[in-house]
Amino acid sequence: MSLPRRTDGVRPVGATLLETADRAPGWRRYAPALITFALGLAVSFAAFLALSGRHLERQRLAFERRVTEIVGALEVGLEVPVEVLRSLPALFEASEEVSRQEFRAFTAGALERYPGIYALEWLPLVSATERDAYEAAARADGLTGFEFKEDLGDGRLVRAADRPVYLPIYYMEPPNDIALGFDVASEPERLAPAERAALSGETVASPRIRLVEDDPSIFSIAVFHPVYRRSAPLDQPEGRRTALRGVAAEVFRVAPMVERALRTIDTTGVALVLLDDSAPDGMQTLFESHRETSVNRVGGDVLRHERQFDFADRRWAVTANTHPGFVGRGVTAWAVLAVGSLLSLLLASGLAVSRVISRLHRQMEAALKLGQYTLTEKLGEGAMGVVYKARHAMLRRPTAIKLLPRGVGGEERFARFEREVQMTSQLTHPNTVVIYDYGRTDGGVLYYAMEFIDGITLDTLVTTYGPLPAGRVVWLLRQACGALSEAHEAGLIHRDIKPGNLMVCLQGGTVDFVKVLDFGLVKERGDAGAELSQPGTVMGTPLYMSPEAIRSPDSVDARSDLYSLGAVGYFLLTGGPVFESDNVVDICRQHLYDEPVPPSQRAELPVPDSLEAVILRCLRKDPAQRFQSARRLAEALEACDVPAWTQAEARRWWELHEPGRLREALPALDETS
Repeated sequence: MSLPRRTDGVRPVGATLLETADRAPGWRRYAPALITFALGLAVSFAAFLALSGRHLERQRLAFERRVTEIVGALEVGLEVPVEVLRSLPALFEASEEVSRQEFRAFTAGALERYPGIYALEWLPLVSATERDAYEAAARADGLTGFEFKEDLGDGRLVRAADRPVYLPIYYMEPPNDIALGFDVASEPERLAPAERAALSGETVASPRIRLVEDDPSIFSIAVFHPVYRRSAPLDQPEGRRTALRGVAAEVFRVAPMVERALRTIDTTGVALVLLDDSAPDGMQTLFESHRETSVNRVGGDVLRHERQFDFADRRWAVTANTHPGFVGRGVTAWAVLAVGSLLSLLLASGLAVSRVISRLHRQMEAALKLGQYTLTEKLGEGAMGVVYKARHAMLRRPTAIKLLPRGVGGEERFARFEREVQMTSQLTHPNTVVIYDYGRTDGGVLYYAMEFIDGITLDTLVTTYGPLPAGRVVWLLRQACGALSEAHEAGLIHRDIKPGNLMVCLQGGTVDFVKVLDFGLVKERGDAGAELSQPGTVMGTPLYMSPEAIRSPDSVDARSDLYSLGAVGYFLLTGGPVFESDNVVDICRQHLYDEPVPPSQRAELPVPDSLEAVILRCLRKDPAQRFQSARRLAEALEACDVPAWTQAEARRWWELHEPGRLREALPALDETS
């Protein structure tokens, strides 16, 4: 921003000095200017180096936090195929004989959910005397010409030679006629990871492999997990060898699994390389997000960071670097150098100080103020107003300000907004967002100040990190019940309970603390305030709306909130809403008439029967068949037979996934841990 031109006839100080210098004889007339310019330039350059160094350090710290977040997401995402594999032994332990059809049915869901999984396989340990029977059984299953095969070394598959034991690919989903029957025991390098799994009793991963049909830049991994006979002693390797029934195997492409794990993570400007540190040189690269800007191909100002993590029995690492040009020295540093050089050239160091002070003063005056609050950052905008982060002039505590300018959305919406703050301010439950202050400005803007919560919504939590264990779901829902119980007893109905309006944070030394947000659609029971909503107006979010809120929105009561809370619990357990469709009308129809699929049939993690019964009761179409109060629902949740979600477990989760928020919220605990 340039300064306004002087019009008062006052001459600049620099011009007077230069004219005085002009009267000096010879080179001396330029000496003061040259010396002052040199000193000013030196100071400006020193300031440039200091500011750019600080800017680069901030960029480095922010980049390391991003890499930590990326690695956390990768660990969770890559654990998914391993957990799928680890579920296979349960199928074989449940039955002495598992048919090909049973194997196909058991694996179908996982293959549909995770397209990055190339194949799930069963490799039984077959003795020489059992070979003929196994081959005959496979042919009876419809595999014409099935036999145990081995590779001659030139790609040709022939009948496997006689040997004491075989480890053939006997079941494979999806099936591959070429691979079915291949005896892994015929090739030592393929047999090695399977043997390690069998003798250790642990999941073992292979080095990278390349599937014939894939591009040379796409690598896959084979993972093995042993299956033993029931009731066999497994405390020693020899006992495990004797009890071995076979090996469950899984082959997955690395790239699709990495991309799925990072689908909600911002990787803009970051080049990622996933390495297998356990592999020999030349065989370590598993995935490159941008080959042209990978670690060995970059130059200039580039930030690099590496984090390691365990995958099965191997040590993997993520090496990340910024794209060329993504890291800079900062606009401020360059501006200081340019302005300082210019001011030094004009011999106006005094004017430079005044310009800096003036600019800062203008910036302070330009800051948007609202009474005693200074708005510092826009946090979000919705149908019921705009939310800013703010700072109180005296208290200096972080605050959230929600405001609605008069005329936006009409008088009805303005009156509803005003009613929201009046009703919410009456609530004192710790799991309800706290209202500090409210009022109107001279310009007719209605606002209220509430506590600023540095946390994540349940929607973001599940979308980013996947479905939650049953114990954690119960812990979170019970807290929400507490807030709703107080509101319902005060005659208030939320009407928009959904994962986006439930935030989990760290507060008062408690980890995984729930806050119920946005009473923007709140309804007071009885006749009060009925004129503020037009009859028949549907309010809420269709994915979590009760049948009566769709059919007769004017007659909803507290049990409608409990239906929505049950739908939230369903989402936390399964990772998806109760009903799904691209059409809002179809979603509403399903809420009205369709019965939900039990969450245990959709969840990746175990769902205890008692918790499933509570969730499904909340989702009854008839309000009379649901829990009749939030307090009763809380008691039912407390009685569920689920593993307890402890503060220690919660703290470990936040240390892994949200370490920055944990350090800010619990500094004293971090110093002593």
